[in-house]
Amino acid sequence: GALVLAVLGVLVRYQVPGATHSREISFEGTRLDGLGLAPGFRLVDQNGAPVSLSDFRGRVVVLSLLDPDCTDICPIYAYHYRLAYQSLGEDAAKVAFLAFNANDKKTSVDEVAAATKKWGMEEIPPWHFLTGSPEALQDVWRAYSVVASSLSKPDKPDEQQHTPALFVIDQAGQRRWYFSTHFEGAPAASALIVKHVRALLAEGQRR
Repeated sequence: GALVLAVLGVLVRYQVPGATHSREISFEGTRLDGLGLAPGFRLVDQNGAPVSLSDFRGRVVVLSLLDPDCTDICPIYAYHYRLAYQSLGEDAAKVAFLAFNANDKKTSVDEVAAATKKWGMEEIPPWHFLTGSPEALQDVWRAYSVVASSLSKPDKPDEQQHTPALFVIDQAGQRRWYFSTHFEGAPAASALIVKHVRALLAEGQRR
Protein backbone atom coordinates (compact mmCIF):
# COMPACT_ATOMS: atom_id res chain seq x y z
CA GLY A 1 0.00 0.00 0.00
CA ALA A 2 2.78 2.48 0.87
CA LEU A 3 4.52 1.87 -2.47
CA VAL A 4 1.30 2.43 -4.41
CA LEU A 5 0.64 5.68 -2.54
CA ALA A 6 4.19 6.85 -3.19
CA VAL A 7 3.74 6.23 -6.91
CA LEU A 8 0.43 8.11 -6.87
CA GLY A 9 2.14 10.97 -5.06
CA VAL A 10 4.76 11.20 -7.82
CA LEU A 11 1.99 11.11 -10.42
CA VAL A 12 0.08 14.00 -8.91
CA ARG A 13 3.22 16.12 -8.58
CA TYR A 14 3.66 15.97 -12.32
CA GLN A 15 0.00 16.80 -12.89
CA VAL A 16 0.20 20.13 -11.08
CA PRO A 17 0.44 22.65 -13.96
CA GLY A 18 2.54 25.81 -13.90
CA ALA A 19 4.25 25.35 -10.54
CA THR A 20 6.67 28.22 -9.92
CA HIS A 21 9.58 26.02 -8.85
CA SER A 22 10.73 22.71 -10.27
CA ARG A 23 7.95 20.19 -9.87
CA GLU A 24 9.84 18.11 -7.37
CA ILE A 25 8.50 18.22 -3.86
CA SER A 26 10.98 19.93 -1.56
CA PHE A 27 10.82 20.12 2.21
CA GLU A 28 8.67 23.20 1.70
CA GLY A 29 6.28 21.57 -0.72
CA THR A 30 5.49 22.70 -4.26
CA ARG A 31 4.78 26.41 -4.57
CA LEU A 32 1.65 27.04 -6.63
CA ASP A 33 1.87 30.83 -6.94
CA GLY A 34 0.57 32.07 -10.26
CA LEU A 35 -2.03 29.35 -10.79
CA GLY A 36 -4.89 31.67 -9.88
CA LEU A 37 -7.99 30.88 -7.90
CA ALA A 38 -8.45 27.37 -6.55
CA PRO A 39 -11.28 25.53 -8.34
CA GLY A 40 -14.64 26.17 -6.75
CA PHE A 41 -16.97 23.44 -5.54
CA ARG A 42 -20.28 22.92 -3.78
CA LEU A 43 -20.52 19.76 -1.70
CA VAL A 44 -21.95 18.81 1.70
CA ASP A 45 -20.05 18.20 4.92
CA GLN A 46 -20.35 15.63 7.72
CA ASN A 47 -23.33 17.54 9.12
CA GLY A 48 -25.17 17.57 5.79
CA ALA A 49 -24.57 21.31 5.41
CA PRO A 50 -23.78 22.72 1.95
CA VAL A 51 -20.20 23.97 1.66
CA SER A 52 -18.48 26.02 -1.06
CA LEU A 53 -14.87 27.16 -1.23
CA SER A 54 -16.08 30.77 -1.39
CA ASP A 55 -17.56 30.35 2.11
CA PHE A 56 -14.02 30.59 3.49
CA ARG A 57 -12.83 33.73 1.74
CA GLY A 58 -10.76 35.69 4.24
CA ARG A 59 -9.44 32.51 5.89
CA VAL A 60 -6.55 30.23 4.98
CA VAL A 61 -7.85 26.87 3.76
CA VAL A 62 -6.00 23.59 4.28
CA LEU A 63 -7.45 20.96 1.96
CA SER A 64 -6.74 17.25 1.73
CA LEU A 65 -8.14 14.08 0.17
CA LEU A 66 -9.29 11.39 2.63
CA ASP A 67 -11.13 8.08 2.36
CA PRO A 68 -13.60 7.46 5.20
CA ASP A 69 -12.75 3.74 5.01
CA CYS A 70 -8.95 4.24 5.01
CA THR A 71 -7.00 2.70 7.90
CA ASP A 72 -3.40 3.71 7.12
CA ILE A 73 -2.55 7.13 5.62
CA CYS A 74 -5.84 8.96 6.26
CA PRO A 75 -5.89 8.56 10.07
CA ILE A 76 -2.31 9.90 10.09
CA TYR A 77 -3.32 12.96 8.08
CA ALA A 78 -6.30 13.48 10.38
CA TYR A 79 -3.96 13.29 13.38
CA HIS A 80 -1.69 15.93 11.83
CA TYR A 81 -4.70 18.17 11.17
CA ARG A 82 -5.49 17.97 14.89
CA LEU A 83 -1.86 18.70 15.82
CA ALA A 84 -1.77 21.69 13.48
CA TYR A 85 -5.04 23.04 14.85
CA GLN A 86 -3.71 22.79 18.42
CA SER A 87 -0.34 24.33 17.50
CA LEU A 88 -1.95 27.32 15.79
CA GLY A 89 -3.62 28.47 19.02
CA GLU A 90 -5.63 31.65 18.47
CA ASP A 91 -4.64 31.70 14.79
CA ALA A 92 -6.69 28.53 14.24
CA ALA A 93 -9.83 30.68 14.10
CA LYS A 94 -8.48 32.12 10.84
CA VAL A 95 -8.13 28.70 9.19
CA ALA A 96 -10.56 26.18 7.66
CA PHE A 97 -9.61 22.50 7.57
CA LEU A 98 -11.29 20.67 4.69
CA ALA A 99 -11.07 17.27 3.02
CA PHE A 100 -12.62 15.87 -0.13
CA ASN A 101 -14.01 12.37 0.16
CA ALA A 102 -11.65 10.10 -1.83
CA ASN A 103 -14.06 7.17 -2.01
CA ASP A 104 -16.85 7.37 -4.58
CA LYS A 105 -18.37 4.16 -3.21
CA LYS A 106 -18.76 5.56 0.33
CA THR A 107 -20.38 8.93 -0.28
CA SER A 108 -23.12 9.30 2.33
CA VAL A 109 -23.13 11.97 5.01
CA ASP A 110 -23.32 9.19 7.60
CA GLU A 111 -20.09 7.67 6.30
CA VAL A 112 -18.05 10.89 6.45
CA ALA A 113 -19.64 11.69 9.84
CA ALA A 114 -18.54 8.30 11.17
CA ALA A 115 -14.96 8.91 9.96
CA THR A 116 -15.02 12.36 11.54
CA LYS A 117 -15.89 10.81 14.89
CA LYS A 118 -13.51 7.85 14.48
CA TRP A 119 -10.54 10.14 13.75
CA GLY A 120 -11.35 12.62 16.53
CA MET A 121 -11.94 15.46 14.10
CA GLU A 122 -14.76 16.84 16.23
CA GLU A 123 -11.90 18.49 18.17
CA ILE A 124 -11.54 20.88 15.21
CA PRO A 125 -14.53 23.26 14.95
CA PRO A 126 -13.60 24.50 11.42
CA TRP A 127 -13.43 20.91 10.04
CA HIS A 128 -15.51 19.92 7.01
CA PHE A 129 -15.33 16.43 5.47
CA LEU A 130 -16.86 17.04 2.05
CA THR A 131 -18.86 14.53 0.07
CA GLY A 132 -21.40 14.40 -2.73
CA SER A 133 -22.48 12.20 -5.58
CA PRO A 134 -19.80 10.04 -7.22
CA GLU A 135 -19.93 12.37 -10.23
CA ALA A 136 -19.49 15.49 -8.07
CA LEU A 137 -16.51 13.94 -6.28
CA GLN A 138 -14.89 12.88 -9.55
CA ASP A 139 -15.30 16.45 -10.82
CA VAL A 140 -13.38 17.94 -7.87
CA TRP A 141 -10.67 15.27 -8.08
CA ARG A 142 -10.08 16.24 -11.72
CA ALA A 143 -10.21 19.96 -10.91
CA TYR A 144 -7.50 19.56 -8.27
CA SER A 145 -5.44 17.05 -10.31
CA VAL A 146 -5.57 14.42 -7.60
CA VAL A 147 -5.82 10.69 -8.13
CA ALA A 148 -8.61 8.73 -6.48
CA SER A 149 -9.40 5.44 -8.14
CA SER A 150 -11.68 2.45 -7.90
CA LEU A 151 -8.59 0.23 -7.63
CA SER A 152 -8.28 -1.53 -4.30
CA LYS A 153 -5.07 -1.40 -2.30
CA PRO A 154 -3.16 -4.66 -2.92
CA ASP A 155 -2.94 -5.49 0.79
CA LYS A 156 -6.34 -4.00 1.78
CA PRO A 157 -8.99 -4.91 -0.80
CA ASP A 158 -11.74 -3.00 1.04
CA GLU A 159 -9.84 0.32 0.67
CA GLN A 160 -9.26 2.45 -2.43
CA GLN A 161 -6.01 3.98 -3.62
CA HIS A 162 -5.70 7.77 -3.64
CA THR A 163 -3.14 10.54 -3.61
CA PRO A 164 -1.95 11.62 -0.13
CA ALA A 165 -2.31 15.29 -1.04
CA LEU A 166 -2.47 18.52 0.98
CA PHE A 167 -3.18 21.96 -0.48
CA VAL A 168 -2.91 25.36 1.20
CA ILE A 169 -5.15 28.10 -0.23
CA ASP A 170 -4.76 31.71 0.82
CA GLN A 171 -7.33 34.20 2.10
CA ALA A 172 -8.12 35.39 -1.42
CA GLY A 173 -8.81 31.85 -2.63
CA GLN A 174 -5.48 31.52 -4.47
CA ARG A 175 -3.65 28.20 -4.62
CA ARG A 176 -0.33 28.62 -2.82
CA TRP A 177 1.14 25.23 -1.79
CA TYR A 178 0.85 21.53 -2.48
CA PHE A 179 2.67 18.89 -0.47
CA SER A 180 2.74 15.26 0.51
CA THR A 181 5.05 14.28 3.33
CA HIS A 182 5.15 10.51 2.89
CA PHE A 183 8.74 10.25 1.77
CA GLU A 184 12.01 9.78 3.60
CA GLY A 185 13.32 12.82 5.45
CA ALA A 186 10.14 14.87 5.06
CA PRO A 187 8.90 17.01 7.95
CA ALA A 188 5.60 16.16 9.58
CA ALA A 189 2.50 17.39 7.77
CA SER A 190 1.43 19.33 10.87
CA ALA A 191 4.70 21.29 10.90
CA LEU A 192 4.32 22.27 7.24
CA ILE A 193 0.68 23.23 7.74
CA VAL A 194 1.55 25.51 10.66
CA LYS A 195 4.50 27.05 8.83
CA HIS A 196 2.57 27.89 5.65
CA VAL A 197 -0.57 29.03 7.45
CA ARG A 198 1.37 31.42 9.68
CA ALA A 199 3.30 32.80 6.69
CA LEU A 200 0.06 33.49 4.82
CA LEU A 201 -1.54 35.10 7.87
CA ALA A 202 1.49 37.36 8.28
CA GLU A 203 1.39 38.19 4.58
CA GLY A 204 -2.28 39.14 4.89
CA GLN A 205 -1.51 41.50 7.77
CA ARG A 206 1.11 43.31 5.68
CA ARG A 207 -1.36 44.10 2.91
